[in-house]
Amino acid sequence: MTKARVTLYGRADCRFTELARRRIAGVAREFHDVEVRICDRSEAASDGVHVLATPTLVLPDGRRLTGTPSADRLRGVFSELLGKVAPVPNKVWYLQHSRVFHGVPLDEIERYAHLFHEYDVAPNEIVFSEGDLGDAIYLLKTGHVRIYRLTDDGKQLTLAILGPGAVFGELALFQETRRQTFAEALDASHICAASVDDFTRLMGHKPQLTMMVAGEIARRRSEMETRIAGLAYGSVRAKLVHMLRHLAREHGETLHDGRIRIAIRLSHQELAQLVGISRESCTIELGRLQKAGVVTFDNDRFIVVEAARLEPGILDRVFGRILG
Repeated sequence: MTKARVTLYGRADCRFTELARRRIAGVAREFHDVEVRICDRSEAASDGVHVLATPTLVLPDGRRLTGTPSADRLRGVFSELLGKVAPVPNKVWYLQHSRVFHGVPLDEIERYAHLFHEYDVAPNEIVFSEGDLGDAIYLLKTGHVRIYRLTDDGKQLTLAILGPGAVFGELALFQETRRQTFAEALDASHICAASVDDFTRLMGHKPQLTMMVAGEIARRRSEMETRIAGLAYGSVRAKLVHMLRHLAREHGETLHDGRIRIAIRLSHQELAQLVGISRESCTIELGRLQKAGVVTFDNDRFIVVEAARLEPGILDRVFGRILG
């Protein structure tokens, strides 16, 4: 079988090149049919390759990974090269599809991609905690992250649930020296992180990014205020329905039969924490919603049978018929 050759272009004065070299070489030892070639960036031109930043790993089909991809990321890419898994989008693809880099030309994203470093986060793992030093900004590639605060009586107040493409920790760019919130992965997530210093310099070169980050902050603040207002008043059922409606709109996947599956895996306890009610109350109201045919539960995910039935007026009539 012909080996798949990948080429790493780096520079002796690049502090990330050696880290990338060691990581790539270590993972390549697990794949006998992958050959790694290490070259100085100066050799790229003679190879007919235009390298914008180092380190850059160039794949046989011309795609590239810039910076220091995680070991799991490399395993996925090498497996794909050998035809063992479906194609895996690279870091530049993820950055291009994030809200912050929307509209930025691809060649510029490639130039700055080395500033972002990738890593995996396990379900329920804390990305940062209240009081931590605000020294990084994060872009969520896959998975979901919850941003929350602790109230004076120790309860968790959820401020936002973020999906792929979202930015978080961005207040560190605006003089937040210590974190004021917690960020927790709700499921297995993949994150890109850049230091505040690097991203601040990047915003100096690309003022458009400053506007995009500011717009993201404003959008999330508006969503947060609307959602918290909906949870602040009303019955347990009204609060729960309000949260399900929000999750369906923000993180829903429309199935072939028109039902909406909420992409985040949530237990009754986790949903109760999001709403700010007891697990017992949450379970009782979910049972009533299931009996009414409004929601169902499959494979650890909630499925909204018909989104329109979550609207307050319609839902009241549904329960009126059932309980009447």
